[in-house]
Amino acid sequence: MEEEWGSTKFVAEQFQRWYAQNSHTVPAPLEIERREFGFLTFHGRGMYRHIKLPTEAELQRYLRQNAPAHSYHSSSYYEDPTADMARKGWTGADLVFDLDADHFDLPCQKEHDKWVCRNCGKQGVGHPPELCECGKAQFQTETWLCERCLQAAKHETQKLLDILIQDFGVHPEDITTNFSGNRGYHVHVHSETVKPLEQHARREIVDYIMATGLEAEHQGFSQRNRGAKPTLAEGGWRGRASRALYDYLSGATEAELKEIVGAKAAKSIIAERGRLLKVLTDKHPSNLTPLIDPKSLQLIFQKAVKLQASDIDTVVTTDIHRLIRLPNTLHGKTGWQVQTIPYGELPDYDPLRSAIALRGPTVNLEFRNAPAIRIDETWYGPYSDEVAEVPLEAAIFYLCKKGARLAV
Repeated sequence: MEEEWGSTKFVAEQFQRWYAQNSHTVPAPLEIERREFGFLTFHGRGMYRHIKLPTEAELQRYLRQNAPAHSYHSSSYYEDPTADMARKGWTGADLVFDLDADHFDLPCQKEHDKWVCRNCGKQGVGHPPELCECGKAQFQTETWLCERCLQAAKHETQKLLDILIQDFGVHPEDITTNFSGNRGYHVHVHSETVKPLEQHARREIVDYIMATGLEAEHQGFSQRNRGAKPTLAEGGWRGRASRALYDYLSGATEAELKEIVGAKAAKSIIAERGRLLKVLTDKHPSNLTPLIDPKSLQLIFQKAVKLQASDIDTVVTTDIHRLIRLPNTLHGKTGWQVQTIPYGELPDYDPLRSAIALRGPTVNLEFRNAPAIRIDETWYGPYSDEVAEVPLEAAIFYLCKKGARLAV
C-alpha cells in the first residue's frame, strides 16, 4: 500500500514519544478547574472539546495518554466547562490576541503559498481571491512559511505589546506572549480588569489597536484643533499618530507618495519634507495644514498610522468563548512547540531555533513540492519530486505540511 502524503502514523508516533518524555513540562493555565479543553487528533475526526481537566497532573496525564495533534484551552472561565455552550456559565475571559502571518498580505506568500479552485481547477499563488472566476469560493490552499513571515508576525506582536503597555497601562506581568507553533504569536492579558468585558467592549479595544476610523483632524491635524506644543511625546493615538507621520514622511520616496496622493502633491511634499518634519518636532501638528491639503494629509495619515497599528485577528479577540493553543504543546501543522516568551525577549526570539522540539536521526523522504526552510543554522530544500535524507527535525516539518512522505 502506497504511503500517504504526510505519513501521519509516523508523525503521530513521534508526538507520542515526545509527550511520553515531556508532558510534565506543560503548565496548567490559570484557574485550570474553570477552563474548557479541546483537542484534535491525527485520526481525522472533529475536535474533542467540553473537556474538564481540573488539575495540572490530570492535564499532563491526558497529553501523555493521547498525544494530540493540537491542544487548546478556553480563554474563558466557566462554572461548568463540560456543559454545552448555553449552560457552561460564563464568568469571564482573558483578553487574547492572535497575530498570524496568514492574515497579512506579504510578498513572500506569492513565493510559497498556492491555491486551487475545487470547482474549475484554476490555480494561483498567495492568498486565494474572495471568488474564483467561475463564481465559486471553494479553494484548496497550500500554505507554508518562511523567515519573512515569522519576522512580520513578530513585528506586529511587538507593536501590540507596546500599545497594551503604553496606552492601556497593562502591566507586563499580566501579559503572556506565546509563539503559536506555526506562523505567528498569541498574546494573553490575564487581569481582573479585562476578565468581565463583553464582546462590544473587546470590539472597542480591537478598533483602538487597529486604529479603525482614526481621522487626522481629530488627532490635532486641523486648524480647528490648534495648539501650542508638538504632540510627538503625548500618549495615546495623538502622540502615536504624530510619530507615525514623522517616521513615514522621513523615509517615503516620491514614487510611494505618488501612489497615495498623486504626482503633484507628492512632488510638493518631497520639496517641503524638511519643513514638514520640523513642524512635527517643534510645533503643534495643526501647523501642517497650510503645507499639505486636507485630503492628501488624511491619505498619508491613514498610511502612516497603519504602520503603527497592530494587525490583529479581530475575530479571536472579540470571541469570548475562544479556544487558544496550550503553551508548551506541539503544533500538528509543523511539529514545533508552542512556546512562552518572557517579556523583553521577543526581539531576539527565533522560533526556527527555539521551537524545534522533535529531533533525531535522519529520515528518507519522498518530496513532491516543498520550499526551503532554515532550522537551527541549516537550510533544507527546496525539494521537488525527489528523494532526500534529512534529520528528524526537518522531516517532521515537511511531513506535517504534507509536502513529503516516508520513502519506501
